[in-house]
Amino acid sequence: MAIAVTAERNALATDYGVDATHAALFTADPGTTGTVVGEVTGGSPAYARKPITWGAPSAGVITASVTFDVPSGVTITHAGVCTALTGSTLIDKVAVTSQAFASQGTYTLTLTFTLT
Repeated sequence: MAIAVTAERNALATDYGVDATHAALFTADPGTTGTVVGEVTGGSPAYARKPITWGAPSAGVITASVTFDVPSGVTITHAGVCTALTGSTLIDKVAVTSQAFASQGTYTLTLTFTLT
């Protein structure tokens, strides 16, 4: 059953944002076990997970945008959200349009969580 009450949809979207504190990029599908595998590494400036600042919920939707430093020789295929800056648990993932980096560059990820 879809949740009809907007206040409840917003509360659940907010809870997702509370759990999903950091964004990450991957070079392959990280799977669904919750273990972080295939995460990008290296570069100068070095790749690192980015903290997520989610916007206020509206009709069960929250959004955010983060920009990563990506090293040369890397192809981004997936993005995900984790529970901390390092280590931690992968709580969600998505395939993205594959992007290869022949040289050091940046990758901007727009995140949207929608609860209908």
